[in-house]
Amino acid sequence: MIVNFTARNVELTEEIKDYCQKRLARMEKILRDVIEINIIMSEQRSRKKVELQVKRRGEDFVISEETNDIFNSLNQAFDSLEKKIVKERKKLIQKRRRSAGRETLPVAEERETPVRLLHLPYYSDKPISVEEALMQLDEGKKEVFLFRKEGSEGWAVVFRRKDGQIALVDPEG
Repeated sequence: MIVNFTARNVELTEEIKDYCQKRLARMEKILRDVIEINIIMSEQRSRKKVELQVKRRGEDFVISEETNDIFNSLNQAFDSLEKKIVKERKKLIQKRRRSAGRETLPVAEERETPVRLLHLPYYSDKPISVEEALMQLDEGKKEVFLFRKEGSEGWAVVFRRKDGQIALVDPEG
């Protein structure tokens, strides 16, 4: 990215240049597609004006701010630049998403390889209590454990959720 400084009726100090370079360095991530920035500072009477002429791929634009202090003008101009670029990037992303949604997706081809089922011994045929099922779940480091409930003919499932909690699925409960 090329940065050009122009001062009209204003003394261009190293402090101002360093400040501008620091602000641009902080915004480097969002300024990836910027080719050139012209920073034009001018003073008329007691008003300090800052113009940022930005050349990007696809568009050029100008941001202008005017206050009583050159650093305030620079702050406002850089803030406006950041907002504008973020807004334009969001628009572009939304446009791409909308156009991608309109495209027709290809029909998935049928699988030529059969689905493989794994039979795992994560169950208990004999009736056990919920506490025993929880012990089985913890002992085997299993994700799911299916068991017959003690005192009934029904089945129940205890499983470990993604957040680490243990849950019980009991159709009769």
